Amino acid sequence: MVASFSARGPGGLTESILKPDLMAPGVSILAAAMPSTDKADVPDGKKPSAFAIKSGTSMACPHVAGAAAFVKSAHPGWSPSMIRSALMTTATTRNNLGQPVASNTGAVATGHDMGAGEISPLRALSPGLVFDTTAKDYLNFLCYYGYKAKLVRMVSGDAGFACPRGAPSPDLIATGINYPSISVPRLAAGKAVTVSRTAMNVGPSNATYTATVEAPAGLSLKVLPERLVFSRRWTTAAYEVSFGSAGASKGYAYGAVTWSDGAHSVRTPFAVNVV
Repeated sequence: MVASFSARGPGGLTESILKPDLMAPGVSILAAAMPSTDKADVPDGKKPSAFAIKSGTSMACPHVAGAAAFVKSAHPGWSPSMIRSALMTTATTRNNLGQPVASNTGAVATGHDMGAGEISPLRALSPGLVFDTTAKDYLNFLCYYGYKAKLVRMVSGDAGFACPRGAPSPDLIATGINYPSISVPRLAAGKAVTVSRTAMNVGPSNATYTATVEAPAGLSLKVLPERLVFSRRWTTAAYEVSFGSAGASKGYAYGAVTWSDGAHSVRTPFAVNVV
């Protein structure tokens, strides 16, 4: 389950990117530690132990870092964002008993509790598709967030950079950043919000992926196109996800869009705030 002290979303800087990304084991982990200097901690005649039982982000982060290094060792040409995407889209939302992962309250964990789910490093070696978040995506994020193009050019060193049309606009972050999850901070009744994503095939050639949707009652969702066809590896395909409220309760609603070719399952979670 998700520990009580595990950081929850939505993110403080922006609600247009779903946080957390994912989760990893971080409670009662046997870990290397500085030997205790307190004699009361060491039995008579024994040396201080170089290991201890630790809990917290300081334990979860090494698990994720190790998983990322594991994926990098198999795919040395992958960018950090491709590795993050592989870890997120292959994460599991089921516990060791096959039941939905729960929060510490006992309720089913949401995207703001666990992100995409718990890391599954072996599955991440073969994700099928990845979402590559580029440097330009991050520069555009600064523009959408409110930074002037001149300042972004100074930070990036790219003298030719120009902010995208519509910036600044926090509402455009969700669709303007190619992230392996979706967060819509405002969905008003009677209106639709459309988010675009671009997937890259890192699996076999001649692959066809079909979309399936997990959505709560009252939230309408449409994926176009419903099938992505890749003739070769490393090719990309774009799609759009449109959200609408059809009587959904106010507040955040959670679900996922999953792409499958029969061998791979590429799950992208979403969180939509109905206002």
